[in-house]
Amino acid sequence: MRLPVAVNLTAPEADVRLAAFSVEAAGALFVALDHADVWAHIPGPRPASPTDLATLLTGDETRRQALVIHARGRVAGTSSYFFDHGAPEGVEIGATLYAPALWGSGVNTAVKGSMISAAFAAGAQWVQFRTDERNGRSAAAILKLPGAVELPPLLESEKIRSDGTVRTSRMFRIPRPAT
Repeated sequence: MRLPVAVNLTAPEADVRLAAFSVEAAGALFVALDHADVWAHIPGPRPASPTDLATLLTGDETRRQALVIHARGRVAGTSSYFFDHGAPEGVEIGATLYAPALWGSGVNTAVKGSMISAAFAAGAQWVQFRTDERNGRSAAAILKLPGAVELPPLLESEKIRSDGTVRTSRMFRIPRPAT
């Protein structure tokens, strides 16, 4: 399993489309995500500009593949694949952020389903998720994904919340379905 994963989501019935992140999308993405509630459970400082957001979403392309989520005809969010060279049999999906107007709309379900399917098609033996222990909405959404099981929590001392506390993450995994 390696990045990039060939994700191809165009769901006209849900008016959802995924595309590779590009610096050109940073301005529209910054506007879509410019809400305190979006960043409440994300460690580190909230991006103050489109340039800050682009810096956050780019970097080592062998470890992260950032995507832009288009919904209802506009840039609406982002999600990423994270690859750990120490665990090459799987991939993590995370850093998923949406404009609040889309929370509970079904867009996340369509996006995650497509990303999970693409990861398995690329050879992943498992797909992993993590969320802040305080983010019950995210944990509930992950547990609705077919096959998701919760793993023991993980204290992540390098992840400091905006309130200065150390983050504990709830961990989840979906094993590759038997064929």
